[in-house]
Amino acid sequence: MTKRISVDVVIVGAGPAGLAAAVAARRSGASVLVVDGFSQAGGQYFMQPLVSDSSNAQIKAGEQAITDAEAAGITLLPGFEIFAAYSGFQLLGAGRGKALVVEARAVIAANGAHDRVMAFPGWTLPGVMTAGAGQRLAKINDVLPGKRLVIAGSGVFLWAVAQTLLDKGSEIEALVEARRPQLALAAHLMAFPERWQETSKLFHSVSRRVKRVVFGRVVSEAFGSERVEKIVLATPQGKSAETLAGFDALLVGHGFQPNIEITSLLDCEHRFDEALGGWYAAVNDDGRTTVEGLYAAGEVTGVAGYRPAALSGELAGYSAASDLGFASPIDNDAMDRIRRRLARARRFGRGLGKLFAPLPELEKLSRTDTILCRCEGITKGEILEASRDGSDSIHAAKMWTRAGMGRCQGRMCRMSVTACLSQATGRPPELLGFNRPRVPCRPVTLEEALLAVKSIESSVEKSIRV
Repeated sequence: MTKRISVDVVIVGAGPAGLAAAVAARRSGASVLVVDGFSQAGGQYFMQPLVSDSSNAQIKAGEQAITDAEAAGITLLPGFEIFAAYSGFQLLGAGRGKALVVEARAVIAANGAHDRVMAFPGWTLPGVMTAGAGQRLAKINDVLPGKRLVIAGSGVFLWAVAQTLLDKGSEIEALVEARRPQLALAAHLMAFPERWQETSKLFHSVSRRVKRVVFGRVVSEAFGSERVEKIVLATPQGKSAETLAGFDALLVGHGFQPNIEITSLLDCEHRFDEALGGWYAAVNDDGRTTVEGLYAAGEVTGVAGYRPAALSGELAGYSAASDLGFASPIDNDAMDRIRRRLARARRFGRGLGKLFAPLPELEKLSRTDTILCRCEGITKGEILEASRDGSDSIHAAKMWTRAGMGRCQGRMCRMSVTACLSQATGRPPELLGFNRPRVPCRPVTLEEALLAVKSIESSVEKSIRV
């Protein structure tokens, strides 16, 4: 069965950015559809559990945002992954045993970000997962990734994950931060007094309940027979190693990287900034990309957090509707106020991103036999061999080795492959490019893909690759 929808504005992503964009566009008079791959709207930040938790302020804020969207007359369609996007605009999706075809006059990409991880020996062992995955498992399904945990990597998000899992009943054996305490962090926080209370509450809540907080160390190797049993903690340079055991699961993360599948498929300009998560969609102050009719909001435009995501979504929603000829319900002064708030929120987020950017030494943790691309089983040695044979870009490495051709389309291995190739060639990441997704850019069954294909024009049918 195929579901066909025609709409003024389609928004991919039902997190803070997508919901804010939807309400703004709908307030302007446009018809709006929001599609999201998760089973419920809310995204990663407004994550809605299967059983409501009325005591959690973040969940309640998400419930209100979803209620506001529905009350505005917005069509929410969770549980559908968009796996293809074509100029025009036609989007193909799949979910719930159905195919989806959307025809829209404008597209807003607000599909967030995903965990940024760097490969190390043992990272493929059962029991090792990303920090975001562990948090989502606990929040959505009320299932702990383990009773006794180690959380490692870099960035403030690790502390948020720790708080979630502590509240759910896990014991944190160690919270391991790759960077040492920085005076620059205190100086950055001092410039944003509106964030002091939130930051202080998180720090004190977590630090008094975890068993150890370790600074200046990384997980250099994990060991185990059937699952992870012990890890080695060392300095990023490989010194002062100690072995840590007695835990059930290891959660690792170095922040996030933008989900740029939709903006890549629709061929807008992208830029690179390590502090913003790597490659991101380039937009102007109001969310317009370099492709007419395509807008981007939230983490797709650079990882910076919930506040700039929601504000950028609001601006993108108003811009999309205005460009389609709908009258804006707010005046220029109100738009300027939103822009100023967004600029300040982005400064805060980018500042944190810069302070906790992944250390370049992380690339040296992996060995030649370490798998970098999990989907295709490609090792670091194979990437290095491809480099010696002349592979000097991410695309070339993909063609040489198949790294990035699997189910995740390079989402899991992007950071590791890029770092490895950068070290091998001496070229900075921004000159290596990124792994452009191919249709289908998300896992989809052959039956669902064919259902969608059969319902669109023959010109698109000829171009899709299944």
